[in-house]
Amino acid sequence: MQLAVCFAVLLLLGIEFGVFGVLSGRLFRLKFRLYETGIFGFFVYFGLFQMIALPLILLQRPFHELVVLWLVILAVINILAVVITRRELGSLLRTSVAGLWRNRGILLAAVILLVAFCCWFHGTQQYFGWDTTYYIGTVDTTVLTDSMYVYNGASGTISKTLDFRYALSTFYMHSAFLCKLTGLGGMLIQKFVIGTLCILMHGWIIFAIGRRVFPDAKKALFMVGLVFVMHLGFHTGFSPSDFLLIRAYEAKGFCANVVIPALFYAICCLWKDAQKREHWFLAFLVCFSSIPLSMSSLVIVPAMMVIYALAEWLTVRKWRILWRTFWCVLPNGIYFILYFMYTAGIRIAVMQS
Repeated sequence: MQLAVCFAVLLLLGIEFGVFGVLSGRLFRLKFRLYETGIFGFFVYFGLFQMIALPLILLQRPFHELVVLWLVILAVINILAVVITRRELGSLLRTSVAGLWRNRGILLAAVILLVAFCCWFHGTQQYFGWDTTYYIGTVDTTVLTDSMYVYNGASGTISKTLDFRYALSTFYMHSAFLCKLTGLGGMLIQKFVIGTLCILMHGWIIFAIGRRVFPDAKKALFMVGLVFVMHLGFHTGFSPSDFLLIRAYEAKGFCANVVIPALFYAICCLWKDAQKREHWFLAFLVCFSSIPLSMSSLVIVPAMMVIYALAEWLTVRKWRILWRTFWCVLPNGIYFILYFMYTAGIRIAVMQS
């Protein structure tokens, strides 16, 4: 029953990503391809969750307030999606099914089985490092104490200050939200929901990159299969493959296998057509939601964008490229300043009650 609940949560999250992608595309008048809509919705979802959760963390509000507030926001967004974009949602479902049918065959079945095997492989691994204790402990401690980053997830002792190394990202608070919603423990949610989500999103983004490189969908599917075969052969310590197949439930796994590939895809789109506003929206959103997914994105994401911008500007000599890149990396810059202030000794004390 617990595994069935995990599967249901994973399915609901996929639906929500589609809802967020279609609704935000409609509101901002963006035209995305089918596979881009899901990626866009994924980052919109976690970016919006950060906007709601981070102020409550800094104000040290009880965790149940975040749960109630996020449930209300989800209800409002889903109602708006049904009212405003019900036709688009129906078309999205029909198009996705038709797309799978057109690309049916041995290759599609092999790729699906390979990705499913990787999900099973991750779920059966028993890696428990010292950081695992903190991450999963943080999720369970949040639910049990009705507080956010007040108690140390590994030791259970109360902290003197908010640790900005973790508190600036709401990734584990979202896992705690799922635990509160389902009644499941942090280990189950992290291993079987969040870890599987990381693997599936990685495959989805690799497929999008393949479609950008190869017009033929079958070649993109072959690329997904080849990438996962390579992951199975290279999951050595501290490699992206290790963080995909062994430690996908950690925020660093999402940084290595979701955020960076998604930004790479956005840069590929910009390199081909830097004038299209959808490409800039996607690049900004990946940067904006990179910290909510992982603090490891703090420097590497803006560095990737700056490298792209300099290369593009040296090619076309348009200052608009640098100006738009500035707005893309601004959120990470703000987070970097806050984290630098924390390391310099300017800290927020935890109220002990």
